[in-house]
Amino acid sequence: MPLIQVTSNLALTDSEKSNCLQTLSKAVSELLGKSEDFVMTSWISAKMTMAGTEHPTMLVDLSAIRLAEDAPQRLTAELSERIRLTTDIQADRIYITYHNEPPTNWGWNGKTFG
Repeated sequence: MPLIQVTSNLALTDSEKSNCLQTLSKAVSELLGKSEDFVMTSWISAKMTMAGTEHPTMLVDLSAIRLAEDAPQRLTAELSERIRLTTDIQADRIYITYHNEPPTNWGWNGKTFG
């Protein structure tokens, strides 16, 4: 049920993108204490700027059901570091947004979670 959507202007091979997505999937699973069986990731390549430049940048959009109130504080540093290790994008070029979704608004396998 956690969904990690990455949007970036960094030119990576498909293998490098997969490595980053798999790293984020595992991190979110571990840090949220949720089975990785339910984690979904996606990568969108886009024309982007940050601070007025086109230097490599990334937006990570994380949605989950019952996201703990302290989750953003717990996850931000760890996700930023794992992104840096897999892509070399520095933390000051990464935005991470968090969305706590109600179980009734999340569908899977023909039904909702709530």
